[in-house]
Amino acid sequence: MTRILIAEDDNNLRQNMVDILELEGFEVVATADAEAAIDVASSRSFDIALMDLVMPGMTGVEAISNLRQANPFMAIIIVTAYATVDTAVDAMKKGSDSVITKPFDSVDLVVSIRRSIEEKQLLKASRDIDPDSVYSALANSLRRETLKQLALHQQLKFMDLCRLVGVEDHTKFNFHLRQLKKAGLVMQNESKIYILTNTGQFVLQNHSLS
Repeated sequence: MTRILIAEDDNNLRQNMVDILELEGFEVVATADAEAAIDVASSRSFDIALMDLVMPGMTGVEAISNLRQANPFMAIIIVTAYATVDTAVDAMKKGSDSVITKPFDSVDLVVSIRRSIEEKQLLKASRDIDPDSVYSALANSLRRETLKQLALHQQLKFMDLCRLVGVEDHTKFNFHLRQLKKAGLVMQNESKIYILTNTGQFVLQNHSLS
């Protein structure tokens, strides 16, 4: 069973998250602050932690290094009502696997959790996101179109993605896909099909790609 740790100081939101996730069959432990979450994580193993960004005492981002010491391969999602692309990149640089924005619905929450766990299993370690590579990826029109097509179709094989983006030079397109993967925006699942990462989803929601 997937074990989830939550740190959220809003009592109602914290309980709502517990109710949603327990209905999905997850085992959930919820705390009101980051310090309590770190204490719990020191004695129990979790697959993923959902950390509110702004809480009394330690912030969710500040808690990441402590959580990593206890559970090196645990996925971590930062939850915030004050999200920007810069916020997401900073959280990723400090070890978060993704960022989700309040308010969110139950479907978005569960999808983000499952995707983060899948990414962690595939990558086997936390990723350092280079903010320069993120903005470099967004600066290129072909890469922006690739992100849009993946958002529209959810998952695509290489040849279908080439066709939709309108690229005939497969070597050139492979280069662009590598840049998107390096930026942490795109990944391949176990079937080698391209999908957006949580970071890619977040960037699309919070950055104009026109």
